[in-house]
Amino acid sequence: MFTDFLKTAIPFQVVESDDFGGIDDPLLISIPNSCENDGLVLLENSKLHKFELSSCSGLWRSGNRLFVSLMSPDCMQLKVYEPGREVKTVVSCKLGDIHDVLCWEDELYVVSTGTNEVATVDMTGRIHKSWKLQGFGDSCHINCLDIWDGRLVATAFGKFTTYRGYKGKTQGAGIILDVKTQEILSNGYSAPHTPRRDKNGTTYVCDSRSEGVICNNGDERKVISFPGSFPRGLALTDDTMYVGLSSLRHRTDAGFGADRIASAQVAIVDKNTFEIRKKFLLPQAEIYDIIIVRN
Repeated sequence: MFTDFLKTAIPFQVVESDDFGGIDDPLLISIPNSCENDGLVLLENSKLHKFELSSCSGLWRSGNRLFVSLMSPDCMQLKVYEPGREVKTVVSCKLGDIHDVLCWEDELYVVSTGTNEVATVDMTGRIHKSWKLQGFGDSCHINCLDIWDGRLVATAFGKFTTYRGYKGKTQGAGIILDVKTQEILSNGYSAPHTPRRDKNGTTYVCDSRSEGVICNNGDERKVISFPGSFPRGLALTDDTMYVGLSSLRHRTDAGFGADRIASAQVAIVDKNTFEIRKKFLLPQAEIYDIIIVRN
């Protein structure tokens, strides 16, 4: 079982709580920016396994390989876990602040937020192709990837030209774009993250700054609100949506009021009715990504 392999590959501690019961799917959750509590956690069999791995962001499983991107401002660091092989660290000093990772059509894509680009890399860290956005450094805050109708799409905070030019200007400026053509597919988001598309063609975006998840099915649009939170990280099954909710209570520019959530949570939502079935708390402040780790 893949989760058993992870427990042998990465040291961990177990956190038990009655809150973790009744969750059908094993969830792997990345935790950035939470000091000694950041890293990677696995929720399985009503227990939270806290791995000793720092400041994780994007997660991608391709067959028996798990890719984990680590947030490092000065370089790219990817951890690669595969049963029967030594843990590999893929490094590139030409990329930095990696926010996401995705495998598609035999290529490995990474989002280099610090250099404002998406690139393909090999297992030595060599860059093969790159698609840069306008501006200098982290001007657009491109962050998360998905495949929609055969297109590689990404979320970004907007089209800005100066380093972190989005600061204080994210409301309504966010976009979803085709990475390779730079075509803007939709706009009007506020600090968007985690674009997802299910097998029925419904698309989902964490509209983080607006405290909700936007679901689009043709002309039908639904917003699921999570007041006081910063939604980021989304995993889907046929009938369930797992939504990561960050507190961001340490971020002075978050702009939340007294109703902000005190710690990270995962909301379990019925995909058909959009009813929130349950929320459970995590002992960290933030969530970046969530994937379901079936064996």
